[in-house]
Amino acid sequence: MVISGTQLAEKILDEANGIVSGFSVRPGFGVVLVGDNPASRIYVGIKERRASELGFAFRKETLPGTATEEEIIHAVESLNVDATIHGILVQLPLPDGLDTDRIIASIDPDKDADGFHPETVQSFLSGNRVAIPVFPEAIMELAKSSGIGLSGKKGVAVVNSELFGSIMKKAFEYEGIIPTVISSAEAGSFLNEISTADIVVTAVGRPEFFARSIFKSGAIVIDGGISEKGGKVCGDVSSEGSDREIFLTPVPGGVGPVTVACLLRRTALLAVEK
Repeated sequence: MVISGTQLAEKILDEANGIVSGFSVRPGFGVVLVGDNPASRIYVGIKERRASELGFAFRKETLPGTATEEEIIHAVESLNVDATIHGILVQLPLPDGLDTDRIIASIDPDKDADGFHPETVQSFLSGNRVAIPVFPEAIMELAKSSGIGLSGKKGVAVVNSELFGSIMKKAFEYEGIIPTVISSAEAGSFLNEISTADIVVTAVGRPEFFARSIFKSGAIVIDGGISEKGGKVCGDVSSEGSDREIFLTPVPGGVGPVTVACLLRRTALLAVEK
């Protein structure tokens, strides 16, 4: 049972349009792209196309992979002071050797479209549920779109990052989900928790890390991983190997388009809040 990210994304983009209707402001979205990572260039291209389709202003600051932290921060600050730009994203991953946290922290918190600025994260963890970063927001939107009530269900998030784990734990709690967060390095020791969960979020980034057969029938599985195998893009969950019926997001076509849509919806909200 496929949870279509492309269909949900269109609904969210319609909401973004609705947010700015009746306002004279034109939302502006700015991206900082560093280096020549092919996937990053593709992702930025998708964001630019979707922003243009909505009629948003779009500004891209492109820097070489040899750019210093100071040069990248200068590019961010040029977007911070641009009154036509309401939402800013630094495309990740950045080249090796750069302090990603420092660069993200240089974004004006009032223009933090992605939601991973330290102030935004702290606000979310402290009780402001609307400050949820857009990647976990997309995950939760997909889970809710299954049509299955989430409150009281058992949720498991398998993650690589302690910070992301904390955010997913709080996102679960806001929806009344009983949360468990598991490090991907320890997933093998928690197979019982994963196999009995009603909702499973994977954000590992290893191709086919999980067999479909591990999940219980009827589970909602949000595959937030993306990697490459045999020249093809794939997720954390194998697309084959079991006839067990689960609600599963495809890769590609699942979390990705919904994250972009949430990013632009957040930009629209930031624009009208000015």
